[in-house]
Amino acid sequence: MNHSKLVAISAALVALAAPAMAQDMACGANLPAGQWAGGAATQSDVGMSPTGFDVLAQVPPGGSHVTLFTLSQETPVRVEAAGQFGGDPVIELYDQSGTLILTDDDSGGGWDSRAEAQLPAGTYCLSTRSFGGGAISADIRVALQSAASLTPGAGGSNILACTANTPATSLGAGPLDQVPGQQATATLTITESPYYRFTLGSEMPITIRAENQSADPYIYIYDAAGTLIAENDDYGSLNARVDFTQGLAAGSYCIGMRALSNPDLPVTVSVSAFSQEDMMRDLYASGEASPPPDGQLYPVIALGDLQTRLVRDSSVGGDAVWHSFTVPAAGLLLVDAIGIGNSDPMITLFDGVGRHISFNDDANGTLDSQLTAQVQPGDYMLGVMQYHGSPGAIRIAIERYIPAR
Repeated sequence: MNHSKLVAISAALVALAAPAMAQDMACGANLPAGQWAGGAATQSDVGMSPTGFDVLAQVPPGGSHVTLFTLSQETPVRVEAAGQFGGDPVIELYDQSGTLILTDDDSGGGWDSRAEAQLPAGTYCLSTRSFGGGAISADIRVALQSAASLTPGAGGSNILACTANTPATSLGAGPLDQVPGQQATATLTITESPYYRFTLGSEMPITIRAENQSADPYIYIYDAAGTLIAENDDYGSLNARVDFTQGLAAGSYCIGMRALSNPDLPVTVSVSAFSQEDMMRDLYASGEASPPPDGQLYPVIALGDLQTRLVRDSSVGGDAVWHSFTVPAAGLLLVDAIGIGNSDPMITLFDGVGRHISFNDDANGTLDSQLTAQVQPGDYMLGVMQYHGSPGAIRIAIERYIPAR
């Protein structure tokens, strides 16, 4: 049974066994009605509970579970979600009016979520959803920051929603659609500048990037009202990217960032007009798709016919290096990528028309890569990447075996 089926079945079984809790109010029109953390509004004041409240959340496909709690006075609060059966929860905290206060993914350690904030008196909604959009079960804890935590924590930090009053670094000297080249870029550490702001004078399709794989940036996009409209982590690599291919309306927007690795490393943030060609090149560079073998849109090293064995050393940096070769007869293909020095190779194999065949990283207990595939006569494309994106030498060996007769 595959992983996704196990998660769905386990969530359904827990849902049948869990006692029903009364649903009550919702925080704004975009959230479903929630369940009180303590069973009722009068019993859900976090400041009055030394150990906090634990709730089992059943997150429906494409939806969210909402946990309600109150504060009778300003209180330091911690909110957490730990996925069951491999689930990956994302949490968002809203006030009673529906204003997003903060959001988090993975700060609890592993795939768990965790956030802390000093909150004024009021009623709050903690929304929990699945990062992949599927049905999951998750343990929720809402408690004082001094109480025992549900998750171990990952040393990262959650991000507060970006509103009109949030200090942010300006991208561009004016509306992006009126800037020469329709692009604006800045490079700072996330510690220095966790927020960037840009404006659009008219509706246009745009691309937003955050690049430095060693920092592992996670980006959140907010509109002028502070509503989270998109987020991304690891777009084909440890960098982040969001494409608004249908366009964003004229107005002001904010990019919020946090680092899943090191917030003190410089991250290049850019906003530019969306380009289909640039998007395809990024897919080739990340190994998500193979380029046309003629090399006109992306460099391709032609290795020719694979008779028995080919060995080649390549210098590989942030972008994938692609090789084309031809298999003359059906058989078995064995591909090794061996890191030289500080290299950490990854390899991906496609056929000549772009169908993905196999991928590997870290084979046989090492950082080297190895894959095998049964192949038919024809053309093939092999992409070689560095896991960390830093330049280094990688030796590739491609061997073909034919069935015994």
